[in-house]
Amino acid sequence: MYKTACEVSTLHRNDLDKLMYLVVLAEEKNMTRAAERLFLSQPALTAYINRLESELGVKLFDRASSPIQLTQAGSYYIQEMEKLYNQHAHVLDELAHMDYAPDTMLKIGIGRNRGSLWLPYLLPAVYKRFPDAHIQVFEDRDESMVAKLINNQLDVAVTESFIHHRELTYHHLPVEHYTLITSPNLPGLEQFDLRHNTRFTPLDVPSAFLNRHTFICPSVKGGLNFYTQQLFSTYRIIPKSILFLSNLSTAYQLAVKGLGISYLASSYADTTTTAERPVFLMPGGKPTTRMLYAVYDNRYVSELKQFFIDSTTDIMARVQKERMAAAASEVKLQEESSP
Repeated sequence: MYKTACEVSTLHRNDLDKLMYLVVLAEEKNMTRAAERLFLSQPALTAYINRLESELGVKLFDRASSPIQLTQAGSYYIQEMEKLYNQHAHVLDELAHMDYAPDTMLKIGIGRNRGSLWLPYLLPAVYKRFPDAHIQVFEDRDESMVAKLINNQLDVAVTESFIHHRELTYHHLPVEHYTLITSPNLPGLEQFDLRHNTRFTPLDVPSAFLNRHTFICPSVKGGLNFYTQQLFSTYRIIPKSILFLSNLSTAYQLAVKGLGISYLASSYADTTTTAERPVFLMPGGKPTTRMLYAVYDNRYVSELKQFFIDSTTDIMARVQKERMAAAASEVKLQEESSP
């Protein structure tokens, strides 16, 4: 008996939920905390793990150790099940879009946090030019997006990593600017003149000033975490403590609220509203820049894909130019209003 599309989707959702049980337990390494994150009772989560291990005939977790650890079999099982889930999702997605004309479809890949910064600018332009376009957005890590491009699961991806593959073309996009961001109430800032402080002219602070402050950092799995750790190493920064978050908009808000310092794209000042005015700072007084690329397979480039690549380049350049002009105007106003 054939299952309806709705039933297939429901089964798929249930499989994903149960895979998430394993992933969360592997991350938390504690049954109680994992159950709380999953909004389950601890006995229900324990019963599910016991039942699955019994069905598979292997131990997925070493629960005798403290904290709980994945076994080799558990690590392998999660890895392979994630592959199956992604393949299943791809098949369902392809089936759902088979009736669309190929030239009206565009599958875009972009980082989870970067999407919140740029998609509100990019997608309206695409829909204005191609009102009948069928666009899908996949938010993922650079490595995963490149793999999906190679396997024809994406048409174009916005990445910061140059992961070379002979079948892919890398189109340079305007750079992103990154600085340390904090609150004007950060202890010690009262000694500095903040009148000329903008994202493009961050306050030049000695690296020693950054020691013994709380840092709000991207999660360990995020690419920005690597650059934050690199910053610590370069300037020999010794944080008082580190708070890890996966949502960088939340990291920005907490930093501006006075909970610490965060190394982020300065664009968050435009996309995230806070009552407090952010303070931008960097040893040396200059923001760091990160290269961005539009990555795609150039063996077939539809008009829609080419428009997205070209418009992304133009829109990013225009928005950044407008932000620089606004920052310069802000400094001028501050100078005119100063006694």
